[in-house]
Amino acid sequence: MLAVDVMRSTDQNNFILVGGKSMPRKSEATLAGWTGKASDSEDARYQWTKDQIFDAIKVCSFDGKSYDVYPKGSYPNHTNVVRDSDVDIAVELTGLTRHEFIHGASELSMRDFGIPVYTGSYNVLNFKNEVEAALVDRFGRAAVERGNKAIHVRETARSLKADVVVCQTLISHSSRHSERQGILIRPDSGGEIHNFPKQHLSEGVTKNEKTYRRYKRTVRILKRLENEMVDVGAIDAVPSFLIESLVFNVSNAVFNNHGTWAERVRSTLNAIARTYKEQDGWVEANNIKYLFHDSQPWTEAQADFFARTALAYLELS
Repeated sequence: MLAVDVMRSTDQNNFILVGGKSMPRKSEATLAGWTGKASDSEDARYQWTKDQIFDAIKVCSFDGKSYDVYPKGSYPNHTNVVRDSDVDIAVELTGLTRHEFIHGASELSMRDFGIPVYTGSYNVLNFKNEVEAALVDRFGRAAVERGNKAIHVRETARSLKADVVVCQTLISHSSRHSERQGILIRPDSGGEIHNFPKQHLSEGVTKNEKTYRRYKRTVRILKRLENEMVDVGAIDAVPSFLIESLVFNVSNAVFNNHGTWAERVRSTLNAIARTYKEQDGWVEANNIKYLFHDSQPWTEAQADFFARTALAYLELS
């Protein structure tokens, strides 16, 4: 294994290589190998984990309210790589819908839409308590940890680590005739988070089709590259969803107009680095939420540093 000495300045945009080149260029065969999905054994662990969580939830009554359980994140989107992807399961309380009125509907209310106002006491935090209890009953207290945003289920020899996201249905009305459905997560610490996992799935399928399935393959290359760079100390870990969303914003032409994976990766990373401080219009992979704003746990500088360091690491700059 080739050792790499790395010195990072206090400005994360500066990356200093000590003693010459960072790493030899990855071969086209290596990059092509990195496009693949997780192994069959990894997929079997995913299916087992998902089924066990589904079965645990089925026994609950949830105050008689309807709910839906489904996978979200990198596994159903086929952008997962080994070691990098927890199993994300949404448990959505569909029997209690939150409505919000935004943009052209900001002066409207539920009355304008003929929606009755819920006056009961059961809420999504009660729902989270019951889901947690069901998971403890199935896996044991030692295997289940309640987090601020999700309930974590420990990995075993047969299963993967899982994050169970308890949420409720969200309907965003932007006009009298336009609405969008997502989910609302209410952290234990307060506030709320709006996510759109079903749009994430459908938008990824669309972009993948338009790029001859190169979009998701490029995402998997960059996720595996990030893992290797973290292992040698070149960078700190970069959120998997951030990598996927950065690649989502890259023009389809970058994937379609190049004949090798090295060229596609170089052009993708250059597109990310070139747009530093010009990413105001960039969106998450759901094509709805802005990728960079004050409430996000990442910054444009982090994205730029990852792209530029990756180019140097691969000797593709």
